[in-house]
Amino acid sequence: MPVSPLVRDLIKRRVLPIIFIGAMAVLIQSTCNKSTRTHATIVLDFGDAEKRVRKVDAHLTVDGEENAQFHRAALPDMLIGPCRFEVSMQGDDGVLILDVDLGTTKRHLTRKIHATEGATITVPLAADLRE
Repeated sequence: MPVSPLVRDLIKRRVLPIIFIGAMAVLIQSTCNKSTRTHATIVLDFGDAEKRVRKVDAHLTVDGEENAQFHRAALPDMLIGPCRFEVSMQGDDGVLILDVDLGTTKRHLTRKIHATEGATITVPLAADLRE
């Protein structure tokens, strides 16, 4: 059965714009939610072991995807110094994988972290770096 020109005109002028606006609203909401990120600072606390740390590599994964990397190496006969780095996570929870070179030994450590916007997350490592 053919559609009358009056019905066709009603659909073009009233219904299609409403559907278009609805689809755009869903797309905008989806895009905005994906770009929501949590910004935080991660601080590695070596405690008493700091004087023995020669090199550290850190990899932060969030939802199974690598999110951030950090690398620092001490100069010969020097301390490694403060190890802190900024992250921008697509979620609040992540896994921090650390490789710490103590000169004579190497340690592979894993820590789960939870971040809130603007937080400073101190990761205590002294207990795991004792000889």
